[in-house]
Amino acid sequence: MITTINLLIVGVGIFSYFAFTTPEDCPRKYRVLQEKGGVLTNLGQIHKYCDLDYGHKWKLKNKR
Repeated sequence: MITTINLLIVGVGIFSYFAFTTPEDCPRKYRVLQEKGGVLTNLGQIHKYCDLDYGHKWKLKNKR
């Protein structure tokens, strides 16, 4: 039989996995042009630093 404490432990574990493994948002300096304080010379270069996720938000690429 599954007790309430077991459900609580599983719920906290699942929440922690999603809360701490999500990629961080793309910093502003990688989303704006050099004239506005960023590193981009044209807006197409954003794909060099960030990926677009399924929620239509820019996320920082993994550095390999």
